[in-house]
Formats: sequence, C-alpha cells, structure tokens
Amino acid sequence: MKPLLLVTLAFALTSCTSTLISHRMKAAQRKLLETHRLQQAGQWDEAQAMSVRLDSSVSKSIESRPMQRGAAGTTVDLRLLLAAWENGPYADLQVALKKHDKPRATAALVSLRQQCANCHTVLGKTQIQIPEIQ
Repeated sequence: MKPLLLVTLAFALTSCTSTLISHRMKAAQRKLLETHRLQQAGQWDEAQAMSVRLDSSVSKSIESRPMQRGAAGTTVDLRLLLAAWENGPYADLQVALKKHDKPRATAALVSLRQQCANCHTVLGKTQIQIPEIQ
C-alpha cells in the first residue's frame, strides 16, 4: 500500500508543478505583450515595472523545475537558457526602457520573444505559440 501512496503523491506533486509552471508561463506571455503595449504607448515606467514582473514569472517557472527532458531526449538545464535570456535581450530591454528608446526596446522585445520560442523548441513544446511582436 505504501508504494502506491508514494507513486500517487509523486504524480500529484509533479502535476501541480506542471500546472503552476504552465500558469506562470501564460502570465509571462501576457506580461511580455503588456510590456510591449506600454512601451509603444510611451508609458516607460509602467513598461519597466511590467518587464520586471515578466522576468519574475519566467525565472520562478525555471527555478521550480530547472532540469527538464528536452526534445532530443536529453536533460536540459534551463538555468543556462534563463541566464542567456536575462543577460542578453532582457538586459537590452532594461537599458532601452530606461533611455525611452522605442526602436531599441521593440528590438529587445522581439529578441526576448524569440528566446522564449527557442526554449520551447529545445523542450519539444512547439505547440506553445507566442504572438509576434512588431
């Protein structure tokens, strides 16, 4: 009886984690689009605040389950992809928003979105579609 209970508990916890990650990533997608909308409207401080919330959603999702099976069947350390995301286009976005540089901010958001799509591809989750940013 105990082994069945442990398996059931493990499955339930994994399912909860997956649901939480899915919820956070959907929130991240909304925050990405809202950051873009705010930036396009010239609401720089609001866009900056929303971008911080975006980063929080993405980083919490990855921290909760950093090692995942990739599309190729190998284990992928998502912390490396997160570091590239945060040190690359996310850092560019922060600079652009602080300088109120609309073209640079838009380019950074497009790059952020592409990094998201790349991560989903690595994980074999190509069914997850992220709207284009223009």
